[in-house]
Amino acid sequence: MGKLIKPSEYARESGISRQAVYAKIKKGLLKAKKVDGQIFIELDKSVNIQSRDGLDSVPNKQAHKDIIAAKDETIKVLKETIDDLKETNRLIVGTLKSEVDLLKEAFGEMQQLYRTQIEHLQIKVPTQIEYKKSPIEENSFIDIKELSKVLGLGKDERKKFKKAAIAMQKNGDFRFVEVEKEIFALKDADYSDFLEAIGSLK
Repeated sequence: MGKLIKPSEYARESGISRQAVYAKIKKGLLKAKKVDGQIFIELDKSVNIQSRDGLDSVPNKQAHKDIIAAKDETIKVLKETIDDLKETNRLIVGTLKSEVDLLKEAFGEMQQLYRTQIEHLQIKVPTQIEYKKSPIEENSFIDIKELSKVLGLGKDERKKFKKAAIAMQKNGDFRFVEVEKEIFALKDADYSDFLEAIGSLK
């Protein structure tokens, strides 16, 4: 009976991976047996594990060459695949760029078309004219000149009266309104307080 050795120990001493050891067992290149449910490699006493010449029989060398050749072929195929992917990516990027340029151009044309349609459909709204009735027509208001006469004001007082009326109208006094830059006064309003204030105007 030869020497029994664990696959991991065989792999370590021979300088190969455990997967490679199991691959050799599967192909029958290494003799193995189970002991208490564990796999052991049975070695001939004449075989030196560390000697590549002792381990590598002619079939093993051919197997190694086949594995290396297969790896080289795989690497070659992967390189070609990478080159194909790069070319495909370049074509996709070029296509997408062209489509984006077309979309931009189409968007610009549509924007111009809509702008033209909007300008064509725009309706000019006529200027709204606010109509104001003349206070004289209402028969409720009177020109402040006339009112100053009715109130019996003198010439100087009339000037003060007009000046005060303008100021009061701007301050929102309901007794005075402005129509076409002329001030009108409410006929039946009480102006006693107003007359008292006139005296304080310079």
